Amino acid sequence: MRLTVVATACNLADITKALASQAGDGISHLVTFGSRAADYKASSLLRMTSAQGQRGHIMKDDRFTGFGLALTQSPGFEASLLEAMDTLQRGSEGHVYRNHDLQSPSDYVNYVSIIADRIATILTDEAIDTVLFYDVPHLFYDSLMYHVAKALGLRTLVLRSAHMPRQFYSMSDITHLGHTRSVPGAEPFPIEPGKVPELYYMKGIKQEKSELGRITGRALMHLVAHVMTREPQLLLRPGRLWSIYRRMDAAARRLPKWRDPFARFFSTDSLFFAEQLAGIEQTEPDLGQPFVYFPLHLQPEMTTSILGGVYRDQLMAIEATAAMLPEGYLIYVKENPKQDGRYRRPLFYHRLRRIPQVRMMPSHANTHDLTGASDYVATISGTVAWEAILMGKPALVFGDTWMQALPGVTRYRPGLRHGDIADDAVDHDALQQAVGVLVAASHEGVLSRHAARQDADHSASANAEDVATTVWSLLQGETPLTFTAPGEAS
Repeated sequence: MRLTVVATACNLADITKALASQAGDGISHLVTFGSRAADYKASSLLRMTSAQGQRGHIMKDDRFTGFGLALTQSPGFEASLLEAMDTLQRGSEGHVYRNHDLQSPSDYVNYVSIIADRIATILTDEAIDTVLFYDVPHLFYDSLMYHVAKALGLRTLVLRSAHMPRQFYSMSDITHLGHTRSVPGAEPFPIEPGKVPELYYMKGIKQEKSELGRITGRALMHLVAHVMTREPQLLLRPGRLWSIYRRMDAAARRLPKWRDPFARFFSTDSLFFAEQLAGIEQTEPDLGQPFVYFPLHLQPEMTTSILGGVYRDQLMAIEATAAMLPEGYLIYVKENPKQDGRYRRPLFYHRLRRIPQVRMMPSHANTHDLTGASDYVATISGTVAWEAILMGKPALVFGDTWMQALPGVTRYRPGLRHGDIADDAVDHDALQQAVGVLVAASHEGVLSRHAARQDADHSASANAEDVATTVWSLLQGETPLTFTAPGEAS
């Protein structure tokens, strides 16, 4: 086997080392994309930096070869291009201080075409036959590599951390996500009705009225960084700078202390975003009104950029939901508590406000209360769908997700009606059985570095060896994949 592995985190690099050791001559050639310790520094492609891996920069000796035409001339390239442009937004000027220089649509098209050809050249020159991803590819470099590998006809193995602790999923194609293979004799997984698990990544997020904030030192540091890198002319306009400061402070004082809108980045968009949030903070949800609950995803994020398909545009999903609501129904939309001003420019809100059924919820509105009082929840591929069916509420999903085939979950399709979802009662016994099959089809081990931090009681080195053993078995076809092609799952 001639293998390429995408592994950016240290714990994943350790798994790769264990995999190479266990496989021995079974892996005749290995190329790694990840940190500086890998063969190639993968993230240098996102911000167009000169950071190198052990074999130099990924663009070293770059030349047109034509191998990338396998992707750029394929019928699916337009979708891959839109996805790539979305993932490149992570490194754009409006999102980070050390940004790439791409500006116009033609810049993005040219860059994607160049990098597709370069990746295809490396995979072809190295005679790679298999590409391994430790997570659903969702950054520019790994998602483009995934599409290039598919276009070249290479085998892909995609892993994904599971919803259950110390488990992960496997699939050969991202579109297989959620289509669980059959496991004869799988035991039902016990689920306490109505009990919703705590999410470690939502630690510190409150869902009730709490102490109001004020402008922080971190926010001021980001304002200074913005002035120095984006608008140095403000140093000559102290009145304008003072006005920005006062607007920041006014917005922060109307928002809860935990929700610092300038904690990660400052831009004119983030200031506008903070003022939008502050303007609805005194709203009180009417839980007696018939409504559908739609909590917005954090963006940029895998759940929209990759798994959402065309519904990476969340507003399109909200518009589709609104179009099938009966008279008198509303859509309660709540902003993601970790969202900043990215993807929330003025036209976003203008388009949202054009939908008469939409009502924005304040940060103190409890998401579980909103779920419980709704007819159903709607999401692209978010965990709220899982929480909903645990509470006995139906869920509508627009993208690929591990839970899309579970009882109570409906995948959006044109022609779908409100009653098709609202009347879909969640059969708890069937849910336990389906989750039991999913758990039985999953694999033991920790992939995510964030999950690894929550797994301090287990040996990191032992985990690396155990996961490597499973991955090698998956690569050899000895262990069946968790998810299979739609129609082959049963």
